[in-house]
Amino acid sequence: MENPLNQMLHKKSPGSGTLLIGGAIGVGMTAEAAVRGGADFLLALNAGRYRVMGAASLAALLPLGNANTFTDQFARREILDRVSVPVLFGASCFDPSTSTEQLVKQTCDVGYQGIANFPSSIHFDGRFRQLLEEADLGFAREARMLAQARRAGLLTFGYAKTRAEISMLIDAGVDMICLNFGWNAGGVQAVAQSFTIAEAADRARRIFASIRSRAPQTLCFVEGGPIINPDDMFRVCDEASADGYVGGSTLDRVPLEISVTERTSAFKAFGLLKQANTAQTRELGRTARIAGIVGQSEFVLAVLEQVTRLAGTRIPALICGEPGLGRGALARALHPLSERSGPLMTVRAKNLQAAPEAQLFGEAPRRQGMLAKPDATVVVENAEVLPHTVQRRLVDWLEQAMPDTGPHAGPDQAARLVLVCDADPGGATALIPELAQCLQAGRIEIPPLRERPEDVPALARHRLAILGGGQQISADGYRLLLAHGWPGNIPELRSVIDRAALQSAGKTIGSGALSGAIGHSPSGDTPDEDPALHPLNERDWLLDALRRNRFRRGDTAAYLGVSRKTLYNKMRRMGLLE
Repeated sequence: MENPLNQMLHKKSPGSGTLLIGGAIGVGMTAEAAVRGGADFLLALNAGRYRVMGAASLAALLPLGNANTFTDQFARREILDRVSVPVLFGASCFDPSTSTEQLVKQTCDVGYQGIANFPSSIHFDGRFRQLLEEADLGFAREARMLAQARRAGLLTFGYAKTRAEISMLIDAGVDMICLNFGWNAGGVQAVAQSFTIAEAADRARRIFASIRSRAPQTLCFVEGGPIINPDDMFRVCDEASADGYVGGSTLDRVPLEISVTERTSAFKAFGLLKQANTAQTRELGRTARIAGIVGQSEFVLAVLEQVTRLAGTRIPALICGEPGLGRGALARALHPLSERSGPLMTVRAKNLQAAPEAQLFGEAPRRQGMLAKPDATVVVENAEVLPHTVQRRLVDWLEQAMPDTGPHAGPDQAARLVLVCDADPGGATALIPELAQCLQAGRIEIPPLRERPEDVPALARHRLAILGGGQQISADGYRLLLAHGWPGNIPELRSVIDRAALQSAGKTIGSGALSGAIGHSPSGDTPDEDPALHPLNERDWLLDALRRNRFRRGDTAAYLGVSRKTLYNKMRRMGLLE
């Protein structure tokens, strides 16, 4: 009785236009992937195993061990009974101690659905091939094995290159004949080919026509040589009216080389990107240290990025915000960050005796003011109080120092102007519109501390580190600090931390000491009015902190000044882990 699998394959009649795809596979993972991709059958070949070991398919022909035992071991362990398509065993007939009858019987007993002649003598020629045939170890023996397998009910797949070999396969009644064009030309282990895709298609067309004239039910396949991608396969199969294609290197080695190379390259690129990000982080850290900026909020990171980018340019700067935010320190930090060789000079516009106009522009007749110093940085604090006449002179100076004739226009050694001024809640300044417009590109807004409470713990820890007493703030103490409005911004916070540190005898500063310090701070509210003295319960406090940090536990723990373990335990106790 004909094998049911053979019957199933023959439902796809030769020349019907439906292509069958076979995978010459050497490892289970690739076998399963090929089946998921639509492979109709698999060939377990020792060449496939050598490929996944990093060797060329050519190793299949070398006397490296018992080819049949080698193939059977990996096929049984990784492929057979693990896929839903027929698995054909690649049998070697080179071993004179094993008869073809034994090979067929072993193939049936193990449970393979078919057999193929591989490794095959078709890859030898000349005198060596002649000696193989004379010793009955050549192609005639392979054809005999396939005929015996056919009679035993196995699916039979015959590799051939020449018309004589194909004729022997037809006489043996082989189910599928594969015209092999030699070792594959693709990938890093490519083998040079002696003919083109067009020549391969023409050869296959003529040979398949002769096969069908003698054995109409035989299925005709192509494999190897110049066929290295689906387009090549389609062209050859279409022009030759082939029934299918068998992929070996094109299904495992070549895609693996490309995929692993591309993926590794992608990971490497990610590593380089990470290095770039690390370098950027180091640069932001340098900016923070020089400018004295402390914090972990998005506002602080945005300011640091702005300052870092601005430092590498000649663009004049405008730093706005409420008093007590470190505006002057940030403005002066631009000088060392920019690595300017000239002096750093500061003009305090509120000091009426300083004559800011004379300081900036000089006095007649020499008029050698601060802005005339080459490569200097001139910081003007409280610029909003400058007379409009002085502001208009600054506009004229900026237009001369930074003419609008290109990104690198203007004298390379011109002084850099940095203005510091107050801004109202809407962001507007008291600067005249023309001057504000000139400084718009380099404008940096520093938000008040009440708008970025997540920076309070970092600022508090930083202040305690400066004081050097080894003290820490308790959880309820942080709750108090986070609830306070900080109208005096950073100076008020420093004053509160200093006072509380002095009032606390131990290493932990609790809410009691902080409450008293807030009540006595220069800009603090009275105890009866401060909402911090009536804080939320601990569960609401934790939930608020989690929401502020988008429920990222690591960020929340840092925000609250507690360890991740402590945060986790509190969340579990209060039912916030669901």
